[in-house]
Amino acid sequence: MIKSYDIHPALRDAPREHTLCVTGHRPAKLPKGEKQQALIKTIQYYLDIAIEKGYTHFLNGLADGTDYLMAEYLFQIREKRPGIQIIGIQPCEDYEVFFKKRNYDLKHLQRMKEQVNALICLPGSWRDEDIFFTRNRMLVDHASAVIAVCSDRHSGAMQTLHYAKECGLAWCQIAANPELLYTPPPEQWPVIRNGF
Repeated sequence: MIKSYDIHPALRDAPREHTLCVTGHRPAKLPKGEKQQALIKTIQYYLDIAIEKGYTHFLNGLADGTDYLMAEYLFQIREKRPGIQIIGIQPCEDYEVFFKKRNYDLKHLQRMKEQVNALICLPGSWRDEDIFFTRNRMLVDHASAVIAVCSDRHSGAMQTLHYAKECGLAWCQIAANPELLYTPPPEQWPVIRNGF
């Protein structure tokens, strides 16, 4: 069991200046249908920008929704660029129970856990206070940039983005479910960036 995540080899060997963390809303707060496909293309567009900027290590909190969408794309990219490293950070030992309780897709969790280059499982239970907050801080503490897909001000993803801003990370906030009359291409999707 890991007592201090700072000593985990996967994080120790990840150069912070080339490490980006991802965060975002769960499935219920993401668009459906055509707009979801446009959001996925937008996520891919900004992950491509990150890779062009030299990011090679990606920290993922293994949540359903945004984390899964980003992981799936990074798994595809890694096939062409083996230098890409995806590190999964599981917030607790009984995370599968949490997935079942929330009716998230357990196959998504299993796929991410099987495909990441390294898996870090933090001690504790999903019922423990601040367990997800601890995971989110860990994502930020070992990265130099964040891509966040979020709009809801009271979400864990938005809290993670605020913490990243406080820590001086470069950031890219992609609107999760914008009220648009049309479906824009990735470069026109509502996005705010700073240093990214």
